[in-house]
Amino acid sequence: MSITIQGINGEQMARLVIKKWGIDELFQLDWMAKYKDKYICFEIKHKEWFTPPPCRGQGLDVRQVKARIKLYKETGIRCLFMVFPIPEDGYAYCQWLDILESGNPFTTRNRIRIYDMSLFQKYKIKPKNAQGGADKCLTGS
Repeated sequence: MSITIQGINGEQMARLVIKKWGIDELFQLDWMAKYKDKYICFEIKHKEWFTPPPCRGQGLDVRQVKARIKLYKETGIRCLFMVFPIPEDGYAYCQWLDILESGNPFTTRNRIRIYDMSLFQKYKIKPKNAQGGADKCLTGS
């Protein structure tokens, strides 16, 4: 068994134990970081854009959205939604989830909340030696 599979199995076992403890509000963030003395969480997607109608965009499960927004309201830890589209175009698309929620999101019948790609900040990630630029995504509106 690979170390990756072992880690996944361990996380699944921990989730079951934590649920047995009576903890119902449990979710797994993609990343957590400290930037300029503030903690932020990240939700990452690497997939094809959602195509119209109603818009070209990307989304998260509504349960994820609600949990991240609640985390922000209760703790002040904002969630940055970051998209690496397929096919890759040399950019990461970033925006704060609370900003995306204040727009006009679309919820699919499968309970995926879609955000228009025009609301995202575009950050050039290629060439591979590109550095800096965090402020563009992290301090943008």
